[in-house]
Amino acid sequence: MRNVLAIAIAAALAGCAPMKETTTATVDQTVVPASNKMQVDLPDWQSFFPDAQLNVLIDAALSNNRDLRVAAARISETRAQYGIARADRFPSVDMAVGATRSSTPASISPSGKRFDLTKGEVGFSLPSYELDLWGRISSLNEAALATFLSSEANAKAVQLALIGDIANAYYQLLELEDRAKLLTATKDNRAEWLSLVEKRVVSGLANEIDRLQAQAVVDGLVRDLVELKRQHSLVQNTLSVLIGVPLNNLKLPDALPLRQQADTSGLRTDTPSLRLLQRPDVQAAELRLKAANANIEAARAAFLPRIALTASYGTASNELNGLFANNSESWSFVPQITLPIFNSGRTQANLDVAAARQVSAVADYEKTLQNAFKEVADALVNRTSYDVQIVSQQAVLSGQKERLRLATLRYQQGLTGYIDVLDAQRDYQTAEQQLVSLVRAQKVAEVAVFKSFGGGG
Repeated sequence: MRNVLAIAIAAALAGCAPMKETTTATVDQTVVPASNKMQVDLPDWQSFFPDAQLNVLIDAALSNNRDLRVAAARISETRAQYGIARADRFPSVDMAVGATRSSTPASISPSGKRFDLTKGEVGFSLPSYELDLWGRISSLNEAALATFLSSEANAKAVQLALIGDIANAYYQLLELEDRAKLLTATKDNRAEWLSLVEKRVVSGLANEIDRLQAQAVVDGLVRDLVELKRQHSLVQNTLSVLIGVPLNNLKLPDALPLRQQADTSGLRTDTPSLRLLQRPDVQAAELRLKAANANIEAARAAFLPRIALTASYGTASNELNGLFANNSESWSFVPQITLPIFNSGRTQANLDVAAARQVSAVADYEKTLQNAFKEVADALVNRTSYDVQIVSQQAVLSGQKERLRLATLRYQQGLTGYIDVLDAQRDYQTAEQQLVSLVRAQKVAEVAVFKSFGGGG
C-alpha cells in the first residue's frame, strides 16, 4: 500500500502541468516613507479635544453611529471567515449513526431469489482532509487573517473620520453662534442709530434718505440673523445624524469658546514618515496587499497535486443488537491524489485573477500613502496659513474699529454724511464676521492635522 502511494505521488508530480508565467506587481519604493527613529506621538481624542461638550457628542457617536455599526458587523463577518479558513488546516471528525433497510425482487436479484437487507452502522468518519504539502490552505488562511485585520483597520479609519466630522460640525455650530451674537449686538447698536437718525430728521439735521438707509441696515441685520438661525438648525440636524441620536436627548455640559478648542501648535510635525505607516487607512491598504499576495500563492498551489485523506472507523451489523458484537468492526482508509490536467484554463484564469487583484492592491497601497502625505502637507499648510491670516485680520478689525469711531465722530459734528458712517459700520461688521470664520477654519485645520497623522491611540 505504501509503495503504491509513493509511486502515485511521483507520477502525479512528474505529470504536473507547467504554469504560464504570471507577472505580479511590486510596491514603488519611492512612495514608502523612509525609516526614521523619531515618531510623532499624538494624544488620544479625549485629551486632544478639551471641550467637555464635544467629548460627550463624540462618545455618544461611538455608541450610536450607524456607520460604525456597519464597520463592527464587517469585523465580525471577516473574523468568522478567518475562523472558517483556519479550520480547514485541521482534520475534522464526524460521528455517524445510520440504518439501512432494502429489498431486491427475485427478477433482478443475481441469485434469482428475493433478497432483503437490514444494516445498522455506528462509527466515526474523517471527511476528506487535504494534506497541505504546497501551502495552498495556509495561504488561504493567511489571506483570511489579513482580510480580518484589514477590516479592523478600516473600522478605526471610519471612527477617526467620524470624530473629525463631528468636531468640524461642532466648530461650525460655535462659529454660527458667535456670529449670531455679534450680529445681535450690531443690530441693537444699529437700532439705536436708527433712533438717533430719526431724531436728527425731526430736528432738521438729517434727511429722509438717512433714515431710510438706517432702517435698511436694521432690516438687513434681521434678515442675516434669520439666515444664521437656519444654518444653525441644519448643522444641528447633521450632528444628530452623525451622533445617531437627537441632540436634545443628550445632557450636554457648557461649551468652551471657539478660540479655546483643539490646538496642535505643540505637536512635532517634522518627522511624520513612521507615523503615516500607523494611519488606519494605510494599515488597511497594506493588509489588503498581504491578502492579495497570499491569494496568489494559493492560486499557484492549485496547479500542484492535491492529496486528500478519507477514513472511517466503527461497527456494522445486519441486526441492531449485533452492532457491538465481536467481529462487527468496520473501517476504511481512502487516500486520493488529484492532479489538474485539463479544465479549459480555469486554474490559470484563477491565477490571472489573483495577480490582477494584487496589482490593484499595490496601486491602492501606493495611492493611499500618497494621499496620506498630501493630507499631512495640506493640513500643515492650512494651519500655518490661518495662523497668519488671523493675526492680519485682527489688525484689519482694529483699523476698521478706529475708522468707525472717527466716521461716527465726524457725522455727529456734521462734518460728513451718514453714508460714510454706513460704510464704516458695514466694513467693521464684515471684519468681525471674517475673523470668526477664520478662527473656525483654523480649528478645522487643527483637526485635519490630528486626522492626517492617524489620530491618537
